[in-house]
Amino acid sequence: MATRKLLIVDDMDSIRALVAAIGRDAGFEVLQANNGEQALFSCQTLDVDVVICDQNMPRMSGEAFVAKLRETDTRTPVIMLTGETDRDKIAALIAGGINGFIRKPFKPEQIYQALERIKPRAAAD
Repeated sequence: MATRKLLIVDDMDSIRALVAAIGRDAGFEVLQANNGEQALFSCQTLDVDVVICDQNMPRMSGEAFVAKLRETDTRTPVIMLTGETDRDKIAALIAGGINGFIRKPFKPEQIYQALERIKPRAAAD
């Protein structure tokens, strides 16, 4: 079976590094982007199985990234990292196409659990 690819999208180097270490430990090949525009390009040009994306980023927010991604790709699971606590905003993110969310600050176990719950395309192929 091919190695599953995890794309981590966050403008903070430290968050990307932490999530990347967790992803590699969980058996993923890890790709990284520091904004939504880079992430969109990666999703369009690479075979990404799962995306973990920050909500608040400059240039293109996580919400805007998911909206653009869902115009052409409804299949790739997206887990949103967010500090958002407003239930209506979370509901809007889910309606916009995310497959799950993790509130910041988070514990590494939450990333492991989210990756376990998401069934990447590669696992089904």
